[in-house]
Amino acid sequence: MLVSRFPEIVVRADATIPFAVAKALISIERRAKERSRVDTGAMRGGWQHVMTGATEGTVSNPVPYTIYNEYGTIFMSAQPMARPAVEETRPEFEAEIRGAYG
Repeated sequence: MLVSRFPEIVVRADATIPFAVAKALISIERRAKERSRVDTGAMRGGWQHVMTGATEGTVSNPVPYTIYNEYGTIFMSAQPMARPAVEETRPEFEAEIRGAYG
């Protein structure tokens, strides 16, 4: 007899995925802050995360010059903050998502 685990997986995923997304957003924000250049502290303090849905969210920084620090200019070298923070968080996030389906 074939027994479907699909209902069990759906219940586990519904409980686990929103928590994993929120945890990843917090981690990305923290890591981006750690990597931020500090002059006045505005850029470091500007990082914020927001859950935009049950399973999605954003990490952003409204300070206008953050983009120039992330990618650099012809006058200033890049000091990436957001991209490395995402890449450092990715393995933890993927492990939690895989755990929801295990």
